[in-house]
Amino acid sequence: MKCRTIIAVLCSGMLAVAVWGQSEVPTPQGKLLFEGANAIVKYDCTRVVAQNTGHFEDIDHFRVSLLTERGVREYAQDFNFYFLLYDTVEILDARVHLPDGSTVVVSQDDIKDVPLPAFGPFYLENVREKIITFPALRPGAEIEVTSKIIAREPPIDNIYDFNTSFDHKDPTQLKYVEINVPDDMKLKWKVRNGDIPHTEEKQGNRVVHRWAATDIPQTIPEPGMPPTEEIDKQLFVTNMEDWQHMSRWYTTLADSSFIPDDAVKAKVAELMQGKMKEEEKIAAIFYFVSNDIRYVETSLTGRKAGYKPEPAGVTLSNRYGVCRDKAALMVSMLRTAGIPADIVLMNPAWKIYEDIPSQQFNHAIVGIPDKTTGRYRFLDPTVEKTRDYLAAFEQDKAVLPCNHRGEPLEWIPLMPPEDHLFHIQAQSELHDDGRFTSQLTISTCGLPDLALRNWLQSIPPEQRENMFKQIIQQVSPTARLEKFGVSELMDFEQNVKITLEFSATDYSLAAGDYLLFQIPNQSSGLDFLTKWLIQGSQLTTRRYPLHVPSTFAVRADEEVIFPQGYTAKSVPDPTELDYKDFRLARKFEVKENRVKMQRLMEMSVLDIPLTKYPDLRAMLKEDDVMSKGRVILKKAS
Repeated sequence: MKCRTIIAVLCSGMLAVAVWGQSEVPTPQGKLLFEGANAIVKYDCTRVVAQNTGHFEDIDHFRVSLLTERGVREYAQDFNFYFLLYDTVEILDARVHLPDGSTVVVSQDDIKDVPLPAFGPFYLENVREKIITFPALRPGAEIEVTSKIIAREPPIDNIYDFNTSFDHKDPTQLKYVEINVPDDMKLKWKVRNGDIPHTEEKQGNRVVHRWAATDIPQTIPEPGMPPTEEIDKQLFVTNMEDWQHMSRWYTTLADSSFIPDDAVKAKVAELMQGKMKEEEKIAAIFYFVSNDIRYVETSLTGRKAGYKPEPAGVTLSNRYGVCRDKAALMVSMLRTAGIPADIVLMNPAWKIYEDIPSQQFNHAIVGIPDKTTGRYRFLDPTVEKTRDYLAAFEQDKAVLPCNHRGEPLEWIPLMPPEDHLFHIQAQSELHDDGRFTSQLTISTCGLPDLALRNWLQSIPPEQRENMFKQIIQQVSPTARLEKFGVSELMDFEQNVKITLEFSATDYSLAAGDYLLFQIPNQSSGLDFLTKWLIQGSQLTTRRYPLHVPSTFAVRADEEVIFPQGYTAKSVPDPTELDYKDFRLARKFEVKENRVKMQRLMEMSVLDIPLTKYPDLRAMLKEDDVMSKGRVILKKAS
């Protein structure tokens, strides 16, 4: 656990450290409910002394009571990450308080300072971690740590940024933050998702701000919940004037990275051959940077490492880079081709808090301004193997275009469900002997296209057919896949398309002069997308809204030819459930010896609030009930 907290006093402009004993920490009032918790955070305190330059020193002090064996396992080690070029971490004190009242001080041998191990595709040079391993832990013990952060290089010159969550996975008895700043620093603060009591005190030529909360219930995770950053009560503190300041700052920082060298100019000339229309030029550059420049971090060096992109020529030569490098290369190439473009900051993981300008971004993309309106269209060259310029999970997110004018915050709007369509079309036949045969096509666009394209590419070709054999068996235990085909996955001029032919024996149920059968796509059996997108909807009740990664639509159109000599006596009732944010519709139509079925499910929002969650549950239950309906055929006399 990385907790922040106190113990620093300002003395003659320097930071003097005094470790507080437990008796000096304020005692929370009231009764904290912690039934089922594995640990209790007794106090989590942070005291900061910041300067107008953005430099600061921060003392963190926390104490956690371990209630169960699981709590012991979860808190067996504490990790403090830091970046050598920006800050350092000192462990001032670490100890274990045992149930019998004795104390074990953590020795220096149990405090390691090691390079951050490589993870995924990244090797992070200059990133290190302090690892504290606590001895003699058992249920009933308490751990206590005091650490100091010294910020030597603020990412944004003359800007002090701070944010912290007042919620935690375990109950917290006291959360306290104190920030000491010069009295001429124009400090701003906001609390997301609620309020936290605040006081301030003038001390000479400085002002001390304090925030405190007590008896904070634990955050209990559940499937399908929004990112914790969107639901936690968070404190944001900064002296940044506005979003335009950050827009100008990042432009100045990245400007030199956009300058093309001869290799960049030559590559653009090569890509532009035969391209007359601007849209063709944009597509050629986007697909090159997206698919031919690997997404990988190999170094974090330089004064603004982690923020300043590599020069465009370096990224092209290396054929790799992270988001900021790929975005800078694409901006450079677009400008070389005569297309205005700017680098854009965003956070695709969660919605940033727009009420206060601060460093909440973790991603860089590209913006192309419209020549008439000036409004940007956005492209993300880090999303590989995609036909679309933006990933679905980037909709409804804030973006900050960066240029020397300084731009305000913008929002990528929600996309209509039909932009993320999973479409099943089937031509089927029920035979006299009870066999069922079907020719089925799955076509996609948007998120389904990206998901299928990446999923299928991750599976060896010989295994793809086996996967769909298993999917087809959801239609009937006797179903057998006869043919399987998939479009060229690296052809980005067309969406992914899958073709299937299957058959099933004993598919219909005979009852005298009657035949009963289900149309396969009247249910969600072959709709494997919805189950993935609305994970968490199986819960009867929820603590948090249900979050889905994208708006989407699933449509199924199927026509079944049934044997001559039979008439359709009954088909399932139509369904039309429209709750505005989500919709389910299904209908059947009979003509001669054919029955047509259409099914449509749409999701038009990313978050289902608790007030509407019962409606979604009712819709899904109705879908399940209606999926069991049967077409009843009667043999002619």
